[in-house]
Order: sequence, then structure tokens, then C-alpha cells
Amino acid sequence: MSETKGSNTREEILGQTAVWEKVLQDVLGREERIRDFFHREPLDEVVFIGCGSTYYLSLCAAATFQSLTGTSARALPSSEVFLFPQASLSKGKNTLLVAISRSGETTETLLAARKFEETCGRNVLAITCYEDSALATQYPDALVVTAAKERSVAQTRSFASMLLTAQLCAGIAGGQADYCEQLKALPGHGERLIAEQHRFIKELGENERLAKFVFLGSGPNYGLACEAMLKMKEMSLSPSEAFHFLEFRHGPKSAVDEKTLVVGLLSDSARDYEIALLKEMRALGAKTLVLAEREVKEGADYAIPLNAGLPELARGVLYILPLQLLAYYRALARGLDPDVPLHLDAVVKLKMEEAGG
Repeated sequence: MSETKGSNTREEILGQTAVWEKVLQDVLGREERIRDFFHREPLDEVVFIGCGSTYYLSLCAAATFQSLTGTSARALPSSEVFLFPQASLSKGKNTLLVAISRSGETTETLLAARKFEETCGRNVLAITCYEDSALATQYPDALVVTAAKERSVAQTRSFASMLLTAQLCAGIAGGQADYCEQLKALPGHGERLIAEQHRFIKELGENERLAKFVFLGSGPNYGLACEAMLKMKEMSLSPSEAFHFLEFRHGPKSAVDEKTLVVGLLSDSARDYEIALLKEMRALGAKTLVLAEREVKEGADYAIPLNAGLPELARGVLYILPLQLLAYYRALARGLDPDVPLHLDAVVKLKMEEAGG
């Protein structure tokens, strides 16, 4: 346990932009090798898998990959692949599996990769943070983000760094050189965002009038909303949910009250629809926090403008950074240690009998 409550998590959140710099350097340094991997033969689809945070990362990565390459992409929890291969894997298609695991030792992801090889007979691309892990050693083309290793249980810099790795892969695979170039600006914008918003986020996290949190995102932002929900739930044990923006009208909005903070990760593509939903939630009594490229006043009680000048597919880590901090300060305000969330382990390993071994 850290000497000061939450000190590891704090350092891992606030210091992660330096890790993003390392990711950009390392991944772009392997650009030709990555391009060759994705173009060895025509792909019909790419399936991204993970567990918990890395499943939510996969949702964002799949949406980004399909948008940039035109190749069908989807995301699944690792457990669905090895427990229900007939429902989750497509025989007769040239499918690539991208397995994402911070530790590289998550039992479900290792079993899913093995089941995929048995079913589809193709190689697996792994993204992890540990070079000596089972996932990295089993798949030699693995992209290993060693600088993103963490002492904390909850993923913060590892999530953002592996997401950036997946985004770079999508840009390289799709021949989107301009997109990869745009991603290079993220570390600088991350530093600026922390400097501009740190005090405000701390105050919001310590606001005891807010008791419930709802995170909303559309398209590639949905996976980010899910991850923000998970961070709030893991670190602070606060009631938290995540939904697609417009899905929130279909039942879940019934739980909104004056103690609810609805956090909207605004897109460019669906901005008008998303703002209309946020205005409706304010009318029902909720407070709203809006993260968007430029400042939003309509539908917003609180706003965090990114001001990055980047397209929506390139802004993912900028959305998640302040929401990691929000969960961190919420945890401290509740007297909890963000470094050691209740009941959680850094690596989930199934017992052999549970895994069918």
C-alpha cells in the first residue's frame, strides 16, 4: 500500500502524458512492421477483446478502426469468445483478433486467444504493458507499452496508453498518416488540460451534493463513457452507470434526480442530439458536466472544453483524463484509497476448474 492514500493513482494519472510521448515514439517506430501485419492478407473483420477496462477500450478501438480503415470491426468481452465461440467468432472469414490486457496474464483473455486460434486458425495481435507476460511471449508481434505499468489496481495511464496504441494501429492500417500526425499533439494538450482544469475537477469531485453519476457517449465515445463509469465505481464506490446518449431516454432517465451528475462526452457528429438530451436531463433536476472540443453552454451546468483542434476520433485520451481525476478526488472525499479499490485485484486469474482446465 502507498505511504500516502492515493499517491500511486495520483502520480499515474498526472504523469501519464510522458507515457503517451513514449507510446507515440515506440509505435510509430514500428510503423512498417505494423502495416505489414495488418496487410499480410485482406481482412474481413477485426475483433478486439478485453476484460473490464480493456473491454471498454476495445469498444472505442473497434469504432475507431472501422472508421479509419473501412474494415468491419467489433468488440467483445474475452469471456464471450471462449465460452460462446460459435456465437462470437465467424468461421470462413479472414478475422484478426486484437487481444488487450494490461497484465498480459488475464485468464479469460488468454483462453479467448487460444480459442480464436483453434477456431479461426489465425495469428493474434496482443497489446499489453508487460514484456514477460504470457500474452506478450506467446504472440511475438505484441505491442508492449512497458512505460504504462502501474502499481495501482484501477487502470488509468495504462488504459489511455493502450488506447493510444490501438488508435495508432488503426491509423497505420488505414494509411491515415494525417491522423497519426494529429495524435502527436495529445501529450501537450493533456498537460494543458490538467493545468487548466485540475482545481475545478477537484472541487467537483468533492461536491457532496452529488451522489449518483451517469456517463453518456455516442459512437467511439461510448466505450470511454463506460470506462469513466468503471473508474468512478472502482475508486469511489459511487453509484455509476454508462449509456449511449439517446438510449438514456429509454427507461434509465427515470432514476435522475437533483443528486445526479450526468456527464456527457460530446461528439461532433451527434452534437445537436446529445445537447438536446442534456437539456432534458437538466429539466428533470440533474446537474450536467459536458466535455467537448469547444465550450458548451447549452445544457451544461459545468463544462470542460478540450480546445485541442483535433477530430473526434483523435480526442479519446483527452476525454478520459479529467474523468480519471474526477473519480480519484471523489474517492478521497469519501475517505477511500484509490490505490486499493475494495474487493479488486490487479490481475484476474480463474481457477483451473473454473476455466475448464
